[in-house]
Amino acid sequence: MDDSRPLFQQLADQIADEIIDGTLPEEGQVPSTTEFAAFHRINPATALKGVTLLVDDGILYKKRGIGMFVATGARDRLLHQRREKFRTDYV
Repeated sequence: MDDSRPLFQQLADQIADEIIDGTLPEEGQVPSTTEFAAFHRINPATALKGVTLLVDDGILYKKRGIGMFVATGARDRLLHQRREKFRTDYV
C-alpha cells in the first residue's frame, strides 16, 4: 500500500481485487479488521473504514459474532462497477 490514495481506499480496492480474482470466494469469510490492520501495519480504524466501504456497497456483509463474509453476487457487482467506471473515465 503505497500510492497517493487514502489507505482505507487502497485496502478496499485490494479486497475487491481478491474477490474478483477468486482469492476471496463468495460466501467465504474475510480476515478481520484487526488482521488487516496488523498485516498492513495500519490503524484498525483505518482498516474498518476500508471494510465499511465494501459493506455499504453490499460486497461484504457481517454475521454478528462470527465475522465478515463476501456476499453472493459480489464478484459480478464489482466487475460491473469497474466496467462502468472504465466507460465513464475512458470512453
